[in-house]
Amino acid sequence: MGKNSSNVSKSQPNFERAKAASNDSNDAFKTKEIEILLNNIQQVIDSMKMEVKSNPMFPMTLFNALFNTLGSLTETLNPTRSHTCYCLGGTDVGKSSLINSIARSDECKIGENDLPCTDGFKIVHVEDVNATFVDSIGFGAQLDDSVLVTRTQKQMENIERPDAVIIVVTKNNLRTTVSLDSIMKNVNSVLKYQKQKRHGTSIPVICVLSKIDEYFKGQAPNSEGDVKQLEEYTDRALKSVNKYLIDPAVQCIPVSTRCNYGFDQLRLSINAQSPLNAQIIDKNLDFISRSRLSIANKIIAAFSIASAAASFLPLIDIVILTFLQEWMYRMLACFSIDPNRTPNTFKAVHRIQQTASIAIRAGTLFIGGALQLSLVGYFIGTSICVVTAATSTAALGWASYFYFVD
Repeated sequence: MGKNSSNVSKSQPNFERAKAASNDSNDAFKTKEIEILLNNIQQVIDSMKMEVKSNPMFPMTLFNALFNTLGSLTETLNPTRSHTCYCLGGTDVGKSSLINSIARSDECKIGENDLPCTDGFKIVHVEDVNATFVDSIGFGAQLDDSVLVTRTQKQMENIERPDAVIIVVTKNNLRTTVSLDSIMKNVNSVLKYQKQKRHGTSIPVICVLSKIDEYFKGQAPNSEGDVKQLEEYTDRALKSVNKYLIDPAVQCIPVSTRCNYGFDQLRLSINAQSPLNAQIIDKNLDFISRSRLSIANKIIAAFSIASAAASFLPLIDIVILTFLQEWMYRMLACFSIDPNRTPNTFKAVHRIQQTASIAIRAGTLFIGGALQLSLVGYFIGTSICVVTAATSTAALGWASYFYFVD
């Protein structure tokens, strides 16, 4: 990322130079945003784990789920991690051969005589492009593809979550609308499911036009005329595929396993410096932005429940609530990319609200204590204390969240 401007010639129009400079600036901003978020989250996890561990009043089990949730965000945002690419498409389009050619090894079984050979999911890590590829069963190999769609969805959800999808098509797929429509319908079912799971964030898609030697009588394109024709075929394939996809493919790359053609370009399109990688990072930031409300809800709900439980300990519950609310602020502050918005600045800005919360809690304890002189009053007083503790923590939690993300 961030190398577009060095490739822009001075002879280019001002608009193109400005666009390239804007892309560089945008990439630099996103990189900085990722660094801040990663640092914030990791600091919160490390410091709070130590504090909770050293404080016997708060069991670690209360916080483990929250630590795991925040930890999964660091994995998602990590710019150096291996990205997972699923290869989807119809049967006999060469998905397995494609992965073998990228990996430069025979990791996946290859079918013969147009018969499908993949009966499960094969996971192949390719270190030199820092990516993991998942070979899948081809759509159309079974009478009912709905079972395969469900298997693919579960694979993506529970085993290998996708960062990108490679859709593989051939000349035969593009010949008939019925064939392409059937394949894309299944692909869209998978993409829609993942989009729903990712809070509406789409997955980057690359189209691969496989077996391009079929266009040139079993040979690789080698003349200027062939190359020009190939550009037309590739452009046509991309347009045809994008007519059906819910989220359009960003590019179409022509390859031929038989002629060992196009795989260097495909590797460059997937590696850490590629536009696809930049798009994956962009989508991951979008995912964090969309999912942080849900994560904040989990954090605030957990601390509100803990506050409600603490209300059963009269007198010391105000001290416990102060601890819990402080930790809640710190967890929610990890979403802030503004160094000036910290738990301390939030408390300074919302001092009146916090003082009012403590006053309400003290008043509730007094009223609840008075009511608890009788059996009925005990249940009423306890209920008032529990509800007040939970709602006051939740109110401060949401106030702090919107302060940090504003």
